[in-house]
Amino acid sequence: MAQPGAQPLAEDVQRLNAQALVRPGDPVVRARLALALDAAASTEAGDALQQAMGLTRTCLELGIVEPASEAAEILFKQFRGRAGIGTEVALLMADATLQRDGGKDVDAARKLLEAVVAEHPDAVGARLRVAALALGLGEAEAARRWIEPVASSTTQTRTLFVQTLLALDAVDEAVSEARAGVEASGESTREASVLYQLMGIGELSRGDADAAIAAMSEGVRLAPDDAVAYYNLALAFEASGSRLAALGVCDAGLDLAPADARLGALKVRLAS
Repeated sequence: MAQPGAQPLAEDVQRLNAQALVRPGDPVVRARLALALDAAASTEAGDALQQAMGLTRTCLELGIVEPASEAAEILFKQFRGRAGIGTEVALLMADATLQRDGGKDVDAARKLLEAVVAEHPDAVGARLRVAALALGLGEAEAARRWIEPVASSTTQTRTLFVQTLLALDAVDEAVSEARAGVEASGESTREASVLYQLMGIGELSRGDADAAIAAMSEGVRLAPDDAVAYYNLALAFEASGSRLAALGVCDAGLDLAPADARLGALKVRLAS
């Protein structure tokens, strides 16, 4: 015997399927379709949810915030408590919250992320985001509490941990963590370049310009198209007293990024 409401639900799924075909880039339609398929206990519900989440995240990355935020809210209300996917949905909602209204909803996003961590202490993505928020607000001690338990999980978490340590002026620990991160990453990735640069910043803080140059040089080697890496290396050469070398690095960086304001200002200072 058919369940009450089964026919309208089937019609709703058909209607949303048709809309999704006509508007394949609309995350709201995909989210509503995932919701309808889940309510109908359809075997396609899981795939629809992943498609909806993927499209919502893509829209956020492209800055298409309003429909992405609406879709994220639909998914959050339906799937937040679902085992296995609930944390991912909550992170998506937090990312949408951070972007809507020009990023004015930081407190709401932070509370959401803190709730995720309270429920799932090992949720690396949630800890990474809430720690980054805290660090961006100048709350380095809070950032350390959030990120330290998962600091060695990924290159991203290690990088944020090193940045947090530098903000706390825990320079020796920052250099040690950056070195450990480089070793863990295999020293061959673009992410490792950032760790080398952070290591160099730490070495400059310790007054070791030669060690800073060595670290910054590795940063440039691993990311030869990164203007920031050239800027940091130029600063290290300047600190060592090698002004001509610093100028040469500035020129190399400006060849890649002629409009880079920091490199341009550094070159003017070095040439004066």
